[in-house]
Amino acid sequence: MNFEIEKTPTFNLSQTLNCGQVFRFREESGITVVNALHHRAEFIEFEDRYEVDCDDAEFFKKYLDFDTNYDIIQLKLQDKGLVSSAIEFGKGIHILRQSPVETIFSFLVSQNNHIPRIKSIIERICDALGRDMGGYHAFPEVGALAEAGEDFFYGVGAGYRAPYLARTARELADIDVAEWNALPTDKLRQKLEALHGVGRKVADCVLLFGFNRFDVFPVDTWISKVFAPTYGDIAPEKLSKLLVEKYGDCSGFVQQWLFFFKREEKKSPKV
Repeated sequence: MNFEIEKTPTFNLSQTLNCGQVFRFREESGITVVNALHHRAEFIEFEDRYEVDCDDAEFFKKYLDFDTNYDIIQLKLQDKGLVSSAIEFGKGIHILRQSPVETIFSFLVSQNNHIPRIKSIIERICDALGRDMGGYHAFPEVGALAEAGEDFFYGVGAGYRAPYLARTARELADIDVAEWNALPTDKLRQKLEALHGVGRKVADCVLLFGFNRFDVFPVDTWISKVFAPTYGDIAPEKLSKLLVEKYGDCSGFVQQWLFFFKREEKKSPKV
């Protein structure tokens, strides 16, 4: 099943995938392969478009969030300063519409970890427990994750995160996470933080990337560095609250632009 994506100033596939929100992709030999749940897409970039070969075009159009008008959001958030510079640098970032369950486990793996290792651990989990889709494996069902046990997660290199993954899988085995969509953000955050190994930062990442709650501002080392000149040495949770008060329902978008801008600082123009 093939479709094309016209290139626009507000969509760049590489920026969207490489801004820390997703891990099941690879870029090689001019082709980008993206896996999500049990779906796969291959993207070939041309001067004016991307050509996409996938198993479900409607899934990937939704996944890539073409229903959001990023032009209007970017215009609304211009401040003639840091945010404007971050928008200009990461103008092509879309916030993906990911599976909440896949996002929960991915960000448990991501804690105090680097991206190549996160990607390899997640792929080993998928290869061992996911359904064989013919040439690749789906992200595992929660039941399969729950039955795997701590030793399995230690075996795939999860380290101290292994108990988090095993216990969270067991906790979610009898829960319909889709029902959490009806909860307000603060209540949903409480549900997430009740899971073993999920703290404020992971919960906010799952809220943003898995539930598309844009009234959250995940704070990690990069975001703390961005705001250190303004707020000094402030606790991440307090900083997150201050930034949500400032940016409101657009907080998640601002977070992604600033995170990408700061992390890629050597490539970023000086403000």
